[in-house]
Amino acid sequence: MNRPASRFLLAAATIAGLLLIVASFVVSDTIARNRALAEAGQRGNVSAELLASALESEHERFRLATLVLAQDADARAVLAGENGQRLDAFNRKLEALSRDMGAAAIYLLDTQGLTLASSNWQRPETFVGQNYGFRSYFREAMRNGHHEQFALGTVSRRPGLYIARQLQSGGRPIGVIVSKVEFDNLEAEWRKAGVTVFATNSNGVILITSNRDWRFKTVQPLSQAIQSKMLRDLDYGTNPLEVLPLYQQGEIGRPDAADITSKKYAEAVKQLTNDWQLHVLTATQDSIRAAVFSSRVSVLASLLALFALGLAMVYLRRSAAFKAERNLAIQQREMSERLVQLNKLAALGQIAAGVGHEINQPLAAISAYTSNAVTFLDRGQTHEARDNLNRVIGLATRIGTITAELLGFARKATGAMTAVSLSNVIEGALLLLRDRIATLNATIQLPKDDALVQAEAVRLEQVLVNLMANALDAGQQGVEINLSIALANGFVELTLADNGPGLSAETRASLFQPFSTTKRDGLGLGLVISRDIMADFGGELIAANPKQGAAFIMRLRPAQ
Repeated sequence: MNRPASRFLLAAATIAGLLLIVASFVVSDTIARNRALAEAGQRGNVSAELLASALESEHERFRLATLVLAQDADARAVLAGENGQRLDAFNRKLEALSRDMGAAAIYLLDTQGLTLASSNWQRPETFVGQNYGFRSYFREAMRNGHHEQFALGTVSRRPGLYIARQLQSGGRPIGVIVSKVEFDNLEAEWRKAGVTVFATNSNGVILITSNRDWRFKTVQPLSQAIQSKMLRDLDYGTNPLEVLPLYQQGEIGRPDAADITSKKYAEAVKQLTNDWQLHVLTATQDSIRAAVFSSRVSVLASLLALFALGLAMVYLRRSAAFKAERNLAIQQREMSERLVQLNKLAALGQIAAGVGHEINQPLAAISAYTSNAVTFLDRGQTHEARDNLNRVIGLATRIGTITAELLGFARKATGAMTAVSLSNVIEGALLLLRDRIATLNATIQLPKDDALVQAEAVRLEQVLVNLMANALDAGQQGVEINLSIALANGFVELTLADNGPGLSAETRASLFQPFSTTKRDGLGLGLVISRDIMADFGGELIAANPKQGAAFIMRLRPAQ
């Protein structure tokens, strides 16, 4: 080959190499940016679930305590006009309960709004003798039986949630018991955790926040009528109820929005049971910059490694090829393990709210029963105290069962296969999904018999949780799921069938393809990972084709 031709080929190769490098950086930047935004959105959603669960737990604890106090005999006696020792005893009870629960104040009002007893009865700022008939929480509780209102205290000027419940006698209202909850400790925990989080009411007013300067700002413009009413009621003092600048300037967006890359924060929103919303803001630009930088370093390292590999292949082609294949196999195995764990963590994110609800209820009940037990012991009523403590033991055992199953599910699989009871696996999956099953009013038909199979318990439970979660997601209220165990051709078959809408021909064709999903927020990896897990066990996962609904068969080897 002559010299001009050689030079031309060298120049062409150089240009092609430069274009490849530029294209690599452009593609990697795009992938890194999208991945960073997806991870930021996922982190925000998981944080929103966990933080909402904690806030709901705190809220439910005080709500339940107020409900119990509405049935208290001493409260009724005070409202009936008994003073003296009975009134002093009730004041002390409220004082102790407020201290133990961390309530800002607990107080009893008569039908005119006059405070008869209060946890701060011995303090200079006592509520006793104060009339709160003008407060919305009192008027609404007298009218509807209960009400909750977030407002500034008329005495302390500190913000808090007022939980009010009506007391009745003979079907007539005789007074109102009120608990005021301040969220200083919760807000301090939010700040310590370094998360940007706040809760808003139905009008979009920020009430509880990790950033004190945002309190009583809004996430949306309020009508003049609503602003006038709020300022007239002085629930939020004289704060002007302005829109938070981040929202005013359009610097916040949802993770799946087309223009999210231009936003300062990605927002995850979780609806709470009291018409509040929990907002978690995740910074996007820092995440994007870090991801792009890391991606460019990786691309540069990959290009350098590719160049070095090219030089090495001239001399050690066979050795390099062998090493590359071995490294690829290791990376694929590690990636597979990571995907299995990622799928499990994604399932835990969906399960967390339900498990939190399952734990919150007994925790709130434990607090109430313990408080009642102390009261009974003070009165010498040991039988009633013992009954309350026995209830506490039962509730604590229930919490232990739930948390033990959750920790077992989150544990990384050992890979060692043993004889596994299918009944135990089914029981664990039902415990994790119990709240979702109850929410959908789903019916679960359990197998009549048990079977021992050769598997790894944690990963087998992960497969069953994936399949049951899919059935619950696809079904409507009252969905029916049937689990059955049978022996066929030397294998144990655990079949899960539902009466949902079933699988279309198009969906069935791509069922086990990665990233193929009909869920709006799905990754499309659950069934792929489940199939691979079953293959590792020496079995298989099969999509049946019933006349109605969908059905999957988990085929496993029987235990030796």
